[in-house]
Amino acid sequence: MSQIASICRAVDFVEAHLKEEIAVADMADAAGYSLYHFCRTFNGLVHHTPYDYLMRRRLSESARELLETDKRIIDIAFDYCFNSPETYSRAFKRMFGVQPSQWKEQGRLDRRFLMSPLTPEHLEHVNEGEYLRPVLEERDAFRVAGLMTLVDDGGGAIPRLWEVLAQELKNAEDAEYYGITWYPAGWEESGVFYMAGIEVEAMDSVNPALVVKSIPPLKCARFTHRGSRSDLRFMLDYIYQAWLPKSGEHLAYPLEIACYGRDMSAAWQDAESEVYISIE
Repeated sequence: MSQIASICRAVDFVEAHLKEEIAVADMADAAGYSLYHFCRTFNGLVHHTPYDYLMRRRLSESARELLETDKRIIDIAFDYCFNSPETYSRAFKRMFGVQPSQWKEQGRLDRRFLMSPLTPEHLEHVNEGEYLRPVLEERDAFRVAGLMTLVDDGGGAIPRLWEVLAQELKNAEDAEYYGITWYPAGWEESGVFYMAGIEVEAMDSVNPALVVKSIPPLKCARFTHRGSRSDLRFMLDYIYQAWLPKSGEHLAYPLEIACYGRDMSAAWQDAESEVYISIE
């Protein structure tokens, strides 16, 4: 059995016992490893310690229940095996930056920061290792001209947006292609805005059918993605759920900027692209 398959057995064990008292040793038993070997292997593949992963999964599911049920905070804390409301509140604030009561009052569930149950596909993609160490850099201001739409269907509208853009750019000169995702306030309910476009230098060269977005100078973490565009979700999960919590960095703007190079058609298959996350 591969290491990933063994770790997934431990992950499945966690999912089946989120509301029960379990220990890291129980996770190791589920994986079929000694405790020492399990901790080393889990940390190497998941990029969280087993205990940290267990806590983040419990806190993530408890965060959902805070907004989706009428349960009291104290009951949710005990349901997820925290020995007191105070312990739960401290752990919750470390992960989400607010107290459970504030989270409930705000009524917003930012799925980017919830620890997802890991799958073999997640682990295989993360451990290709191409983007685990981003480059921190300053980006100059630039302009993107293209088409924008509200995406509230899980991304189904995005391929069609690129098809329409391709028709508008038939006579365009060679340029860098960008996909920009903007998370407006309340995006969890209303959806995100997605822009498909190309970098432009001068406004007089822009097709009047297109909209133009000016991106200010940014301090960014640049991640290199190799693979199809559909696999970007695995990298974004890694960024928000593993890299960002450990990096000490904080998001500056609610933007994800993907640069696909000069051949957009390749981005839907195996290709290299750059993803920029604005940090402060």
